Amino acid sequence: MDNNTVFGTVLGIILIAVGIKMGGSLSAFINIPSVFVVFGGGLSAMAVAYSYDRTMAALRMIKFCYMAPKEYNYMKLVSSILLTADVARKEGILALDSRIAEIDEPFLARGLQMVVDGVDVKIIEDILDTELDSRANRHADVKAALDFLSSVIPAFGMIGTIMGLVGLLGNLDDPTSIGPNMAVALITTFYGAVAANLLFIPFGKKAEERSNAEQMYGEIIARGCMFIAAGVHPRIIQERLLAFMSDQSRLQFNELHLSEELGEGG
Repeated sequence: MDNNTVFGTVLGIILIAVGIKMGGSLSAFINIPSVFVVFGGGLSAMAVAYSYDRTMAALRMIKFCYMAPKEYNYMKLVSSILLTADVARKEGILALDSRIAEIDEPFLARGLQMVVDGVDVKIIEDILDTELDSRANRHADVKAALDFLSSVIPAFGMIGTIMGLVGLLGNLDDPTSIGPNMAVALITTFYGAVAANLLFIPFGKKAEERSNAEQMYGEIIARGCMFIAAGVHPRIIQERLLAFMSDQSRLQFNELHLSEELGEGG
């Protein structure tokens, strides 16, 4: 579970509920027809705009936003690539063949397998970059669907408002209809604004953040495989791969490796 996403959602709902309670009644803000108009209309619009697969992928992403994200240990990845590069430099590229089966990351294993097979560096670059671009495009498609949903949800809130006002104005002679129609008129706008700004816009940002983390992890793997295939010295590979990381992460990496070297020396 992604505690940060859950905390933000729950906190937002609680604060809105407390604000409502301080100024009136919570039950006055519960309206089933408004839920149908706003959420049903938004999902229907997304189904019209996008294919079934992309619509379902966007809905799955909403669920994934509340699930714990995959941990990307960049320092461990760089260390693994440097160790592999050192083996290739000292024992030869073919010595990596026995190490590939021990690698848990499929993308890294595929890249190193091409290195062992003697595939040209340019071809390795093209294959790995194509896979990374394809993955980024799929993620961008899902984010676009979430962004579309966040843009139409408030519009359906306005549609509900118009529906409520039409019902209100058409039945002014019936006092019993004024309350329900007014509720629909106002609450649908409220639902649309809250859903867009508390849920769907943040969902899109969350999807983008996770995509960027995965993309950076993949970039490090792709560059590392190409450097090993080109026979670049491990020290140069280290500097090139650390360029992807923040200054703080670089400092931690250098301190970790320095402590390891001192430990081995002792």
